[in-house]
Amino acid sequence: MNNLYDIRISKFWAIFWLVISIFLAFGNIAVGVLSLIIPAYYYDLSKNCKYSYDDEKLIIQYGIFNKVQTVIPLYRIINITVQANIFGFGYIKISDKERSLILKYVVNPRSEMDKLTDKWNNAKTQNIRNEVI
Repeated sequence: MNNLYDIRISKFWAIFWLVISIFLAFGNIAVGVLSLIIPAYYYDLSKNCKYSYDDEKLIIQYGIFNKVQTVIPLYRIINITVQANIFGFGYIKISDKERSLILKYVVNPRSEMDKLTDKWNNAKTQNIRNEVI
């Protein structure tokens, strides 16, 4: 059985907006309470979204009430790109033969892309289903 490697998701925006909400609450309680919706959204996103991969597949799980799971075989991936910011997190864009998916708020996206690329290259050389790439 293959071990799954988890890709960490940043909690930066949840903490950032929580601090902003606290400052807004000092001026007006109603505005402060309403502004708590934004950090709650980002906290929920970080808790209910999970990216993981192993030697054969990439698994994307997200959703609060409606749980969605997408499994992408690594040998079907065509391109992996990364966008990082100065805060240490960013996006990894995965393009396969059917669609493009974005893994949002990934901590250390360049190192995660390197690890994922190694797994991807191994899967391409094994070419499990003998597809033409």
